[in-house]
Amino acid sequence: MKNKNLFFSIIVLFLSTTTISGFAQKSIGGYYTYETECLGVELDGSQTVKSWGSGRNREDAIEQAKKNAVRDVLFNGIKKGKPDCNVKPVIFEVNAQEKYEDYFNKFFTDGGEYDKFCSPKDGSKYHFEVIKDRQKAGSQETYALIVRVLRADLKAKMVEDNIIKSSSSSSSQNTSSTSTSTTNNSASTTTESTTTEEPQYRGDPLKGLDVSTAKKEMEIGNYYALIIGIDNYQGEWPKLKNAVADAKAVESLLKSKYRFNTFHTLYNEKATRDNVIQEFEWLVQNVKSKDNVLIYYSGHGDFKQELNKGYWVPVDAAKLSTSNYISNNDIQTFLGGIKSNHTLLISDACFSGDIFRGKTVSFPYENTEKYYQKVYNLPSRKAISSGGIEPVMDGGRDGHSVFAYYLLKSLNTNANKYFDASQLYENIKIPIVNNSEQTPNFQPIKDSGDEGGQFLFILKEPEETKKP
Repeated sequence: MKNKNLFFSIIVLFLSTTTISGFAQKSIGGYYTYETECLGVELDGSQTVKSWGSGRNREDAIEQAKKNAVRDVLFNGIKKGKPDCNVKPVIFEVNAQEKYEDYFNKFFTDGGEYDKFCSPKDGSKYHFEVIKDRQKAGSQETYALIVRVLRADLKAKMVEDNIIKSSSSSSSQNTSSTSTSTTNNSASTTTESTTTEEPQYRGDPLKGLDVSTAKKEMEIGNYYALIIGIDNYQGEWPKLKNAVADAKAVESLLKSKYRFNTFHTLYNEKATRDNVIQEFEWLVQNVKSKDNVLIYYSGHGDFKQELNKGYWVPVDAAKLSTSNYISNNDIQTFLGGIKSNHTLLISDACFSGDIFRGKTVSFPYENTEKYYQKVYNLPSRKAISSGGIEPVMDGGRDGHSVFAYYLLKSLNTNANKYFDASQLYENIKIPIVNNSEQTPNFQPIKDSGDEGGQFLFILKEPEETKKP
């Protein structure tokens, strides 16, 4: 009988210290039954993640998901999903959770300070987006939500509360240790700091490259734009409504706001296959190594599964035949032959994502001259597409496609002197996904000579904007 009572007491004790979410809410230890997934990094450095939580009801589950997102950024790093997020945790110290158990119990209590470091992805104060219907298992409900974790602010809080050491304090400790080191007849002994510093750039595009070249002063050459827009298709291809308006709006904005020297445009009947090819050939022969090229295409695209190839459809492609198209393979060849420092292709067409078929590249953003100097001095050949290997919308908002609307909005509202292609993509990605059935892409163009740099949009100086 005593054995039975002892067994029953152990069971009760176990249940009393374990919450329905999989671990004790008042305890730091335990286990997760989910993986927090990276969805991207915002311009302020916050990490947008998908996190899971379980609870007795919807409110408890969502609260737990917020805690789990902050916990993973603090202690584990975000390793699943897109590579944009920092895979390294904010706190490197082993067993920090146990060492500072009282601190973190208070930090993660219901309504505790952890809540200051997470917010909805759209920046509003109250709404958290539930992206999966609840799943009931006994008395618990499980939800997933998209949440932004303010990683930089979270790290600053840990430094302020002496949970981790700042770079400056580590430096002063090292200096102090050096100055007080003991000297014997053979050598002086310097005490090394035990603090592990987080790398300044995760996935640094300079890794394995000639750093001296990457750090040289920015030598900015000419900016060329080739802009193509087609509405008035002939023959079997249906006409479009917004492609030319989108292309002309891009041309106008680049002329008025950004440092572009030369524009080549092909609209409607001028955008024939021969004319497009001739423009590519002109760029190959005339662009120099310090120059930069932006190519914008808005029109029909096609993908042939039997050939596993994507195509642009010029205005004179009257028949549904690849003999009239321009293949993505041909476009890649031309882009590889252009001797520019940076080439950025922006394609608002169906199946435009076929031009990638390569590894996704992400870049750690930092709004400093040093960052822009690095990414500008490394050649790049990248593309932003309005979708993957899928159809995309022609109609959208205010007389533009959904893709063009948010592209123009981002370029128009930018106030920074330098604005790189990765920032542009991060600005437009989530709004496009939320307002359409398409998913934009940003990647290097395969086999074209990309070395990890970034195309920069550079604002005109005030006196330049006054010129006619």
